[in-house]
Amino acid sequence: MKYQRDSLQSRKDFIEQWKVRYHHLPWYRRYEFILPAFIAVLLFTILALPSYGKPEGAVDTLLIGIIFFAFFAVAILILMDREKPVLLKRISSITVIGLFFWFFYRYSGAQWDRFRYQFFNISMLEGVGELYLIGLWVTLRLSVVSALIAMVIGLVLGILRSLKNPVLEIFLMIYIDFFRAMPLIVNMVIVFYALPFLGINLNAFWSAALALILMNSAYQAEIFRAGIESIPRRQVQAARALGMRPMQVMRLVVLPQAVRVILPPLSNNLVSLVKDTAVAYVITLPELLTQARHAVIWKRNPTPMIVSTFIYLATLLPFIHFIRLQERRSKRWLRK
Repeated sequence: MKYQRDSLQSRKDFIEQWKVRYHHLPWYRRYEFILPAFIAVLLFTILALPSYGKPEGAVDTLLIGIIFFAFFAVAILILMDREKPVLLKRISSITVIGLFFWFFYRYSGAQWDRFRYQFFNISMLEGVGELYLIGLWVTLRLSVVSALIAMVIGLVLGILRSLKNPVLEIFLMIYIDFFRAMPLIVNMVIVFYALPFLGINLNAFWSAALALILMNSAYQAEIFRAGIESIPRRQVQAARALGMRPMQVMRLVVLPQAVRVILPPLSNNLVSLVKDTAVAYVITLPELLTQARHAVIWKRNPTPMIVSTFIYLATLLPFIHFIRLQERRSKRWLRK
């Protein structure tokens, strides 16, 4: 009996907490309305949804539109309420987006069989795995080497630009503006084909790396300069008043804070650098996209090119999420 009384009391407490938390909301945002509305729309969809294929008349088209609008309206009610859980809002958004693409797949009347054969034909990948491995290795090696050297050069140029030396500023601006404005493909062709006439012979890998370094170091110099100049001047003055030397101030005070500011634009530049390695096809470097292009010519089907896109996504998305995680951590540190 005591257990039953405790159980009944806990249910009453739960109901009271529910009322306190949600009964101040308008009726159309309460769970008592949203849940039955969602179930009703779902049942209506199961019973009234037209069969697979392109809608035959205006009635079927109107019915599909009404069903999608009903799901969209329920999702909007959830998204507009600040007190609804974030997980529920994400599920609602994903549901509406997924429903849109499912309706498109079911009722667009597209030739999906031919589409799958042309662009997602798994049989066309037989024997091309080695090409992908070689191309991915070249792409990753070229990206890492170019990114590391470009960041070092960009950091040095950004620090020098922040000094505001009028003589040095002229040479820095010439370098930065020239390589930012110069197309990468032209830069790569000049490095690979023109430098040998000056007695500088570089293979395809280092020619592509040099072209990427020159362009990205110019971009990153401006990114580092903006981050350094975003730090309040009074912090530098306070550090100098404590007896720190200029390089100590830059290393211990300015750069740790500037990194948190430049992290988003710097990550964007690094992602672009990885994708820009595809330009190396003009100097016959067997990077990933070049290998995929060879596979397309070999198989006479564009499926290998589509697969190379997924390889890029699988390579870059973890890096993007890692950078996003570091941004959140830096924001928490700043709030502390």
